[in-house]
Amino acid sequence: MRPLTLHLQYFGPYRDEEINFQKFDATPLFLISGKTGSGKTTIFDGMCYALFDQSSGVDREPQEMRSDFATTADHTRVTFEFNHRNRRYRIIREPAQTLQKKRGSGVTRVAASVELTVFENGTEIDQLTKARQVNDYLQDLLQMDGKQFAQIVLLPQGEFRRFLVAPSEDKAAVLEQLFNTEIFAQWTDKLRDKLRQDRTQNAEAAKELERLETSLTWTTANRERAEALLQAKQTTELLALMATQQTAAQTVIQELTTQVTTTQRQVTQLTQQDTREEQLVHDQHQLVQAQERQQALAIQEPAMAALHQLITELEWTQQIRPQWQEREFAKTNQQRRQLAVTQAQAQSTTAQLVQKKALAAQQRLAPVEVRINKTKDQLAQQAKIKPIYRQIAELTQQVASAQNSLLAAQQRVTAGQQQQQKNQKDQQAQQAVIATQTRLYQTQQTLTQRAGQLKEWRRQLADLQVGDQRQRTLTQQVSSLGTQVTAQTTATKVAQQHAEELNQELLAHEIVRLVGQLKPGSPCPVCGSTEHPAPTAIADKTVTEAEVQAAQAQAQQEQDRLTKLTTQLQNLQTTLTELKEPQQRGLTALLENVGLPETSEDVNQFDQLSQHFEQLAATQRANQTQNEQQLQAVTAAQHALEQLTVAASKLTQQLDADQIAQQDETSHVDRLTAQLATQKQQLPATAPTLAEFQQQETNLQKRLQSDQQMWDTAAKQVTQANERLTVATTEEKTAAQELTQSEQRLAQADSAVQTLMAKHFETVTEETEAIVTTQLAQLDTLTAKRQKLQDFRTQQEQVTTTIAELKKRVLDQPEPDRNQTQVALKAATEKVVSLQDQRHGQQDQYQHNQQVTTQLQTQIDQRAAALKKTQELTELVGVVNGDGPNSKLGLERYVLQTYLRQILTVGNQRLQQLTNGRYQFLVDDQPATYKKNSGLEINVYDDHVGEQRSVHTLSGGESFIAALALALALGEVIQQTTGSVDVDALFIDEGFGSLDEDALMTALESLETVEGKHRMIGIISHVSELRAQVPNQLQVVSNGNGESKITYQIDES
Repeated sequence: MRPLTLHLQYFGPYRDEEINFQKFDATPLFLISGKTGSGKTTIFDGMCYALFDQSSGVDREPQEMRSDFATTADHTRVTFEFNHRNRRYRIIREPAQTLQKKRGSGVTRVAASVELTVFENGTEIDQLTKARQVNDYLQDLLQMDGKQFAQIVLLPQGEFRRFLVAPSEDKAAVLEQLFNTEIFAQWTDKLRDKLRQDRTQNAEAAKELERLETSLTWTTANRERAEALLQAKQTTELLALMATQQTAAQTVIQELTTQVTTTQRQVTQLTQQDTREEQLVHDQHQLVQAQERQQALAIQEPAMAALHQLITELEWTQQIRPQWQEREFAKTNQQRRQLAVTQAQAQSTTAQLVQKKALAAQQRLAPVEVRINKTKDQLAQQAKIKPIYRQIAELTQQVASAQNSLLAAQQRVTAGQQQQQKNQKDQQAQQAVIATQTRLYQTQQTLTQRAGQLKEWRRQLADLQVGDQRQRTLTQQVSSLGTQVTAQTTATKVAQQHAEELNQELLAHEIVRLVGQLKPGSPCPVCGSTEHPAPTAIADKTVTEAEVQAAQAQAQQEQDRLTKLTTQLQNLQTTLTELKEPQQRGLTALLENVGLPETSEDVNQFDQLSQHFEQLAATQRANQTQNEQQLQAVTAAQHALEQLTVAASKLTQQLDADQIAQQDETSHVDRLTAQLATQKQQLPATAPTLAEFQQQETNLQKRLQSDQQMWDTAAKQVTQANERLTVATTEEKTAAQELTQSEQRLAQADSAVQTLMAKHFETVTEETEAIVTTQLAQLDTLTAKRQKLQDFRTQQEQVTTTIAELKKRVLDQPEPDRNQTQVALKAATEKVVSLQDQRHGQQDQYQHNQQVTTQLQTQIDQRAAALKKTQELTELVGVVNGDGPNSKLGLERYVLQTYLRQILTVGNQRLQQLTNGRYQFLVDDQPATYKKNSGLEINVYDDHVGEQRSVHTLSGGESFIAALALALALGEVIQQTTGSVDVDALFIDEGFGSLDEDALMTALESLETVEGKHRMIGIISHVSELRAQVPNQLQVVSNGNGESKITYQIDES
């Protein structure tokens, strides 16, 4: 991967700058120089952001790289072009940002976007616009993520030694992806998974084997022996014991089967005997019940005879019911017809009276008929001159309409003139808003500068707060140590006093002891006296010399602690004093720059500054928002002015058209007015006005309508009265005819009933009529009475037949004793059930044990084969996983170590050149405590001392040179070995300041050698010696207001 161009727009300190790396194709070693904070590293942040959607470090997120001076109208965008394996790639990436709306006013949050275009031989062959697709494509293309890119291609400031001193686990993550060794890890994982599966299956098989063994059923005689074999896990002996039990079980089952057959035969015989005795007892009881039923039926015989007589009478009544019902219907119909005749006669009389009244009313309206004819004549005369009046009315309406149109045209002209005036005023107002644009841009620049200044003040405040916290911590430590010193001083005095007291006590005891040894009259070695009349009493407790020495040692320890604490207190007080002065100077300078006065120590000036900065930030945000809103208003005003200009042109055109229309409407009104005057001249001089004419016509039509309605109503009433009289006369005749027919039908029906009753009764009287009426009411129960009589006769026949059959079966036999038979049957049945239960239990136990024994033998055979296979797999996994007794390197870590040795071999060529043969890379072969820390640790062999040591012990300059040599070697080995990643560029950010002059020259010579192999090397540094030694430079120039420009210095010689 070789960079071509990097275009940064409103990214960091760059407004719109393009870095052209192709300018250094002739001499790929170049220097990127500039002041601290000017934006040198931001170039690589842009490169990393374009490729991986992240910055080159962890300090800022991509969306935080948006320029502080960018407005809502400015898009933050990074465009990066690079070559890779004969293809050119262009990636355009924009972070999420708040921008001005494309339509209308206000701002909106715009989502992040990305676009990757691939070119081959200058022709576009592919383009991706989805973030997921672009990220995956670049990951596959470069075979590294952003973190690895920073380690191999970009060596950021402060993290130059990351790969060199990284632990084995972190190195493994980088090397695994670069050399595609994950397949070895996958093999190891698959083997471990297979081993886990086998072990799980073996454990489950063991549980199943144990379950089968415990599921065997044992006899009482074998149970104790079987439990002992189970505890001893002697499966073979357990199966042998079960085989013996199964053979004995077969013999028991055969014996039980013979006993069941014999006993079942006895049960069958007893069951048959019990059934015969049960049937005899049942027949004897049935015979007694049938005889009792026969006697009860004989008692009901007289009642059944009376029922039979009643049924005969009801059957006769049922025969004459149709004639009887016909007579009753005829009576009812004759009565209804008689009532209808009476009603029809009354209606006919009423219709005659109504007819007379209607004729009289019609005669009284004869003058109205004359008036109707006269009104019709007058309306006919008016109809002759009505067209003239109609023409006058139409012309009058047209004149009014034309006058309204003329008025509307005049109003449109007036409104158009007013709109023109308003449009001119609106244009003047928008032009006044647009005139503020220059001032607003100046204000925006001022606000950006203030934001940068406020940011710097906040950074200074943060530093001061850290110092203040350090000062407070030191103060607390001084106070704490002061308290400890006071306490320790007391403890020291106590310990010294205690030691002195013990020493004095020891001396006193020693004196007494010595005095006691003096001969009488000898002088005292202490006072010289030969007599001691009252010697001092000494306590019986004796102090030893060891106790005195221990007390003195404790006193000395307490004194040492006091001295140590006093020294620590003095050191902390000195450090606190040295910290206070620069801290106070910084606070005073910040307060002076901010414009706040110094206050007493009781007031927390940091809180004041924080509150003041918050107020400044709030004011800054408010001013920024106000300025952005005003800038948006300017943009809106420009757009509105364009719309107003277009509208003014349209208003002028519309006003011209409205004025022409006004002239046309005026001519139309004049023409219609003349036509109206001509039509009015055709009327007679005495003719009424149009309104009077229309009123006369309306009055005549209303009078005609009223008179005609009165006459029509009277004529209609006469017609209706005549029709009503005709209908009433017809209905009266019809009712008389129907009454005659009903009387004839009644006479015929009564004659038929009398004839039938005369045949049944000797005489027909009112009593016989009542008897028939009663029997007719009982006809609904005839069927039930017939069924009751039939049921009685059927019961008599059934009882007689049953008694005869039961007498044949009983044959006067005595009632049997069933209890003896049932007792014998119950005993035999219970014996059969008991024998069957015993046999089934033996059979179930035998079959269960036989099935479990077969499964056990199968499990034993399968488990033996599985355990052998698992043991072989365990040994293999231990080797590839690095769990062997002599090595902690797994398969993948071993492969990665091989690649690392290749890298170190190439790196040693650079390192020996850069260190004049002093240092040489070595792989640390000593096993670490944990596997993850083994295999990839790097040591250096120091020729000056003749032994190897860890790279962590190298000085700053030495570690820079070692990391540089390792980074160069890593790129070469990657390209030589895998061919999957072309590292054609290396950027070094700082680190040269730690080298002396000779080491600096050696490093540059080494880099020039790499550059000679067509690899681009860019160095970021502010070291003056580098600017003199590297003629080709990309210079980042800051204008002091947070914005930077790019310039080039190219050596053309």
